[in-house]
Amino acid sequence: MKKIILADDEKRFSELLRSELESGGYAVDLVHDGVEAVLKVLDNKYDIALLDIMMPNLDGINTTRILKKINSPMPVIVFSGVAGSGEMAQSVRAGALRCLTKPFTVQQLLTEIKTVLKE
Repeated sequence: MKKIILADDEKRFSELLRSELESGGYAVDLVHDGVEAVLKVLDNKYDIALLDIMMPNLDGINTTRILKKINSPMPVIVFSGVAGSGEMAQSVRAGALRCLTKPFTVQQLLTEIKTVLKE
């Protein structure tokens, strides 16, 4: 089973997303900011990171930079409901493979995950 680290500060959205991803056959660790995501990645092996761009303490762009230094091959997908094209471009330069704009469907996210993980 593939393991996902999911970081999003919107608790209701992230709980729903975790449930849907788990129904899709993934093991998901949920955290609510970038610092927590980095700490989890230091202690665990993940197949992919899903990060909200706008989070407290450490945003998704800087979290991506750190995660790529910790585990360079781990793919990162970022998403946001408020970030503009500038933040999306910064995310790609930081190492994100995909950028999604909220709202997106669970099916869209699952398709992106499968593509990135070559499933």
